[in-house]
Amino acid sequence: MSRAFLCAVGTTLVLTTATSALDNDVTLLLTFGIDAEAEDQWDGRIEVDGGELLNLEERDFLNIDPVLREPVVAEIDANGSWKVSVRKDWNQFHRINYIEASPAHPLPTLFFPVSVFATVRDLGSARVSVNTVQGDFDFSLADIGTEPRHFLDGRASAVRTPTVERLSSPEFEDDEPAIVAHSNGDVSVAWIAYRESGDRVLLRTRSGDSWSESEEITPAPADIFRCSLAVDGQKRLWAFWSEREGTRWHIWGRVRGTRGWEEPIRISSDGSNTFHRAASGGGSVFVAWQSFRSSQGVAQSDIQVRVLSNGRWSSELQASSSPANDWEPAIAATDNGSAYLVWDSYDGDNYDVFFRSLEGDRLGRLEQITTSPRFQAHATVAVDGSGQAWVAWDESGVNWGKDQGFLINPSLASPLHQERSIRVARHQGGAWQELSPRLPEFYLYRLYPNFESPQLHFDGHDTLTMVFRHWTRVQARGIGSPLGWENFVTRFRNGSWSTPVALPHSRGSIEKRPALARADNGRLVAAWMTDNRTFSGRDLPPIGRRALMLPQNAEVYFADLGLAEETSGSIGDSLEPFIEPYAEEVPIHVDEKGDVAAIRGYRIQAGEKTYGIYRGDLHRHTDVSTDFKYDGSLIEVYRYALDAAAFDFIAPTDHQLGFDMEFTWWQDEKLTDLFHVPGAFTPLFGYERSLTFPNGHRNVIFAHRGVRPLPIPADESRGEAGAAKLYDYLHENNGISMPHSSGTDQGTDFRDNDPEVEPLMEVFQGYRASYEYTDAPKAASRQRLITQRSGFNAAGYWWDALAKGLKIGVQASSDHWSTHISYACLIAEDLSREALFDAIKKRHAYGATDNIVLDFQAQSGGEAYIMGDIIETDQVPKLRIRARGTGVISQLVIVKNQQLIFESRPGEQEIDVEFVDQNFEPGDSYYYARVMQADGNLAWSSPIWIEAPP
Repeated sequence: MSRAFLCAVGTTLVLTTATSALDNDVTLLLTFGIDAEAEDQWDGRIEVDGGELLNLEERDFLNIDPVLREPVVAEIDANGSWKVSVRKDWNQFHRINYIEASPAHPLPTLFFPVSVFATVRDLGSARVSVNTVQGDFDFSLADIGTEPRHFLDGRASAVRTPTVERLSSPEFEDDEPAIVAHSNGDVSVAWIAYRESGDRVLLRTRSGDSWSESEEITPAPADIFRCSLAVDGQKRLWAFWSEREGTRWHIWGRVRGTRGWEEPIRISSDGSNTFHRAASGGGSVFVAWQSFRSSQGVAQSDIQVRVLSNGRWSSELQASSSPANDWEPAIAATDNGSAYLVWDSYDGDNYDVFFRSLEGDRLGRLEQITTSPRFQAHATVAVDGSGQAWVAWDESGVNWGKDQGFLINPSLASPLHQERSIRVARHQGGAWQELSPRLPEFYLYRLYPNFESPQLHFDGHDTLTMVFRHWTRVQARGIGSPLGWENFVTRFRNGSWSTPVALPHSRGSIEKRPALARADNGRLVAAWMTDNRTFSGRDLPPIGRRALMLPQNAEVYFADLGLAEETSGSIGDSLEPFIEPYAEEVPIHVDEKGDVAAIRGYRIQAGEKTYGIYRGDLHRHTDVSTDFKYDGSLIEVYRYALDAAAFDFIAPTDHQLGFDMEFTWWQDEKLTDLFHVPGAFTPLFGYERSLTFPNGHRNVIFAHRGVRPLPIPADESRGEAGAAKLYDYLHENNGISMPHSSGTDQGTDFRDNDPEVEPLMEVFQGYRASYEYTDAPKAASRQRLITQRSGFNAAGYWWDALAKGLKIGVQASSDHWSTHISYACLIAEDLSREALFDAIKKRHAYGATDNIVLDFQAQSGGEAYIMGDIIETDQVPKLRIRARGTGVISQLVIVKNQQLIFESRPGEQEIDVEFVDQNFEPGDSYYYARVMQADGNLAWSSPIWIEAPP
């Protein structure tokens, strides 16, 4: 058969073609610099005797210094040679918030190994020779198995890893594969393919050693999220996908009959239906999905399932029963027509894993597997040869997504993505048992583990195989360092897990899980996506910045994972009762649900209009930005917004939406619509435009879809040009921008402002501090630089903008890492995108560090005005401040023209204060209110401006 290989020439990958029998091709992972203690050079060459070197690819070669941004010699050529040194870790910070060390103890320098993938065609008793500047070694290809074999005193190793085949083609960006095995030995793989503002589901089928051409399953390009495959009792192939129709998403299914693909049928009924998985066994097809169905202004999702049996679809069955959000179901079927369903739920104010069986179309007893306050999510399920269910899931710390920020030290919360480990348990007679020993978590880095997104399957010898995701960062311990996740495979044999081995062409972002199936011959097969990011750096035009781990064209790969050797013992001998270790969740908020209910129920009456207070975040990063280790994925950020923060809206604002790449932009905007639950949760479209002083960082927000990021020209990056082009772009596309980090080197001196398109700024940022005025509460000054990071810019504070006469209001947001202490509060007539955007443009907004109600109004001439309004009057306005804190309000201040003109210390949770300025004079002035609680939490209103004629 004809197969494609990628050969590296320098740092460029070139497509070549070879013809081979799959069984004769072996891919080796050769690793150099294991346990290195110095920056050793490992230049080398590989030769094959009795075989042919088909392909050689680098893994983790770093050809740009991450600190100096200067070129480093790290390359590979098509002749089997390479030049490379081990990677030196950069100890960027010595603050306990950012790395896993005490600032009192300097960290040792770490060095990480580098590797190459070498694909060899065995022409009979092939022998491989590896010659390096650190020493030479050789081996027979037959002597290398799936457990690493070490050479050169343990400093180098060789191990087999699956040989991969690319299924997708370059004209598409390809993602989210699904796989299914047919009873005749065929294997089908489907995936989502993007091109020209539209997705479609493509499918290829392997018969023998040959793959069919791609066929398009979906009727027309559309917004499509994930796909699933199954085979029914008539041996017909079913494909399922989620597709957007207006503000809702529906699950569709299509079957391939004797005359081709029949008309699609809608599987879901009500709600907006997104995450889905399908399974087949015993002649039945099972489809499970997550359905958002808003109730009384609250977004809430449940797990639904339908069963196809004897040619008929059952009605929808609701598998979950929690009033909280239930997430991301997985399903596996047995050979007798039953199935097992797992998901995770925020039912206990943290994520726990739930389990339920199906006998035909009847749901079994609902079981909660985990009860710990730890983060436990992303469950998957597989069935062993005896029909028992095995479940695996991710684990992280307690208080996931709760109060965390630069000014909170030490933190009592877990970041969205600080560490992940994997648990595996078996369901046996109504009880749960766990494999012992667990998968070792520190074999890659001597730091926090990040093993996650496990996928389980059993091969024909009933050996448990797991493929999971693991991160690799250019600099493991720095805050901001490019990173990517890749797939690793491990098997539980002879009482322990095998050493995990990296799978070629599998690196990408977090939420890119592989798909597994067992072929008719008992071998496991898999498909996954890669965005082909590497450690290699390249220039970003036109500003010439070097970027690492930059996504390239997204592709889908297939591999035969093989069949494990039979073992003597039983996996049951390694099981022990599943017990969760004690984990203490220290309470952070006394009555958060009550506080959220109070602010959601509060109404502001001004004239004939009634407003609500809608809380969210207008500056939130994800792993799309690739420059911070704890941000989490886009999907995890939406989980955080819906669950841990109970937001009403959010705007993920990654840098240029992933370096101006179209596919990243498309996926980001698609997910913004995927999580939209009208009337309950409203994501906005946005990105961050990052420049150094004096132009500074700005977040760009839209209420509508379809606007690409504005490129940053070199003269603007250097500060030689201002924001004029940005303002023109915003006027043309009905967008707004908001400066942030303004009191830092990333800020501005407010030399540019267009009030129509730049109405708000970020007065507080959880990742840094406050920018009200120097030395204000939670703000830095030259004497308190310990409370600041990213430099100090005294001309970038809010008071400096107001002193220039700018009419700019405020909100609070998080930026990187920080969670649950930054609230952008918009005063809007409803929760539609249009109403929220109108509130931003009118400066009807305030910033807060907790769920604080702040209602700041002015009355003049018989009219009522709210924060952000501009009043033309010659009468003395009467100011009224109503506030409800999440604790005791210890201080209320009113600021006029950079002066504190009123202060009270109420010592109560709720206040209602009226104030008349006895020193009111003609001219322009502004007033705003700030409340502070005894626990240090704050809220800042946007000003009300008074224009009084002389």
